Amino acid sequence: MVPNPDPCEDRSRVPRTVRTRGRHPVSLRAQSATALVTAALAVAVVASVDWQLCRGVFSPTELALFVIVGVVFVSAGLVAKWHRPQDNLGWLLVFAGLLWLVKGFRLSTVPALFTAGAALTNMYIPVLIQLVFSFPWGRLRHRWERWFVGGSYAYYAVAVVSELAFLDTHRVSPAHPPSLNLLLVRDDPRVFAALQVIFGAVGIALGVVLIGVVVARWRSGSPAYRAAVAPLWIAALLGTAATAWTPLVSVWVHSPQHAWTLLLRYPSTALIPLAVLAGMWRYRVARAAVRNLMIEIGTAPLGDGFIEALRAALRDPDLALWSFSRARDGYVDAQGRPQVLPPRNDPREATALIRDGVLVGALVYDRAVADLPRLLAAVRAATTLALDNQRLHGELEAQFAEVRRARELTAECQGSYTRRC
Repeated sequence: MVPNPDPCEDRSRVPRTVRTRGRHPVSLRAQSATALVTAALAVAVVASVDWQLCRGVFSPTELALFVIVGVVFVSAGLVAKWHRPQDNLGWLLVFAGLLWLVKGFRLSTVPALFTAGAALTNMYIPVLIQLVFSFPWGRLRHRWERWFVGGSYAYYAVAVVSELAFLDTHRVSPAHPPSLNLLLVRDDPRVFAALQVIFGAVGIALGVVLIGVVVARWRSGSPAYRAAVAPLWIAALLGTAATAWTPLVSVWVHSPQHAWTLLLRYPSTALIPLAVLAGMWRYRVARAAVRNLMIEIGTAPLGDGFIEALRAALRDPDLALWSFSRARDGYVDAQGRPQVLPPRNDPREATALIRDGVLVGALVYDRAVADLPRLLAAVRAATTLALDNQRLHGELEAQFAEVRRARELTAECQGSYTRRC
């Protein structure tokens, strides 16, 4: 590994080091504990449902779909954490699934359970917002992203709790027993309506900012980035549309024949964790393609086909592989033209390719690949081997040329000596 260069050092010589995190496998005990907690929580939610309270509002089919969504989130999170333990994507999915299940306690007539479920009704949403912001890198990369995500958590926590402080559920629905809402300060419909307007406006503002960030990232993102985030964003869009459809159907559609459309929000929400796994699966396919390239390196010289195969595997059409020229004391491309590594604030990354302690070249790629250490390690191994083979092939040809020149010189000397004799 080449150390980080000095800021005043010539960056055409040494690329900056790409930080990769070590693989720390998730213990089987942690996975088993998470699975047990999820199963216990799902059973508790189902057991706490008061069917007299939910008659005509919540059916057993809808309850089954509700529990399945939470289990899918947790299961996808455990799979993601197993394959990518270096980031938080897996735990975010697990946390979102557990919060999703907890909100099922709203169907209980036990005051403590109902209050907990009602207060945490929307808390899975900021977790999904953090997931969208941090995918595919696995972490929030900018300070403003941390502030926005933190504000989302605060908003969804304060909004529901504040509204519950002025809402008597027994007044709204006589089927609810009195004193069911433990957060009730006083029943005040005017304050409750005002809070709904205020928090609704804030929620719309958060949604506009989120959509703007997503659109800006899509427009400025590379093909590699778009290919990585497209499944998640499509799933999030479908889930949001299905959730928004629910109140519209409740108001405008009163026919029992169309009641099944209310259930569409559950499978559409379950697509979100599956989309995250689909994005991770794409990188596993890319690593397999790179490993196949490493097998073919020994039988074929480095050429445009190798580079194009790497670009196709990573969905990065601008990926570049440069050799290190000792004659020019810098990097050159396949045509021998000198190249300069991208600066630190560039959307592309560069990493050194070293073979047996010898600097053989540099790989320049999209930043979306930089935070995927396993994929990047496979690409670096393949390209380093290819460049080293190319270097050895060139040295072998140079040695053959020297042998041919020596033989020709020997033949000329022998001919000259024979003529003199």
